[in-house]
Amino acid sequence: MPTRSAHSSERVFLLPVRIAGLALLLMMVCPAVHAHADLQLQIDELSRQLTQDPDNVELLLRRGDLQRRHENWDLARADFKHVRNLQPENATVDWFEGRLEVQAGQPVAGVRYLDRFLSANPGHLIALQNRAQGYLLLNQPLLAANDYQTVILASASPAPSLCRANALALIRAGAEHFSTAMEVVLEGLSDFPAEVTLTAIATDLSLARSDTVTAKRLMSRLPALVLNLPQWQTRNALLECQSGYPVKAAAWFSSAVEPSNGSGQPPSLLSVEWLARLAAEPEPENCQAAVIDILNNLQD
Repeated sequence: MPTRSAHSSERVFLLPVRIAGLALLLMMVCPAVHAHADLQLQIDELSRQLTQDPDNVELLLRRGDLQRRHENWDLARADFKHVRNLQPENATVDWFEGRLEVQAGQPVAGVRYLDRFLSANPGHLIALQNRAQGYLLLNQPLLAANDYQTVILASASPAPSLCRANALALIRAGAEHFSTAMEVVLEGLSDFPAEVTLTAIATDLSLARSDTVTAKRLMSRLPALVLNLPQWQTRNALLECQSGYPVKAAAWFSSAVEPSNGSGQPPSLLSVEWLARLAAEPEPENCQAAVIDILNNLQD
């Protein structure tokens, strides 16, 4: 049995461990706070250097971009304006200012700067993604999809997030583009077959097109741990609804809105109104309409 002194030593040892654990937990819970603090330290260091060399374009661009990431829009604009005054012919500042304005919610100005930059640098993949984000803010999803597709074609192994962004832009453009969106997602899944976010979009697109065979095949690849999540149980009920099992689907939709389901909240994919409607009228066309509503509410 440990002695009193051993217990005291253990408490002394555990105290810093617990403090370190708490610090780690705070870093996990508040990553943005730590990120912003780190950005401010970098900004302060660049400001110190600029007091010695106030017309250094490279330092101004770096500080302006850090100000953008810190969401200090006016301070970033001031640095970029200084660069333009020093070097009117500098083309890189168009990219810096373009993505600033897109992020700041000024897509008209942002796309204008990015258009000018991309006319001279058509293969700049990050600027293309920045412009795609601007097009989405301007409610021009097909133009955004074109930019995303250009990036995908130029990438040796495009990230799943690119395929997702491209597919969501096409979905936003309307149901007539669902088949193209499906091609994009399936291409992404050929490179990343275990990517759950792409599988989810592909499943929803399949159900929106009443392609229950493809939806079932996609879901069969997922582990039970994923399929037991509420959003995947919702998809399974929608699949059953369209596959000729309306009674079974209706029972699940009914149970999903009952307080006894654990959280008292409906699955995230469907509203209470949709669940109630599908519980009462589990016809395939209603379930298809519900999936289309899910797709229309997807956010990038």
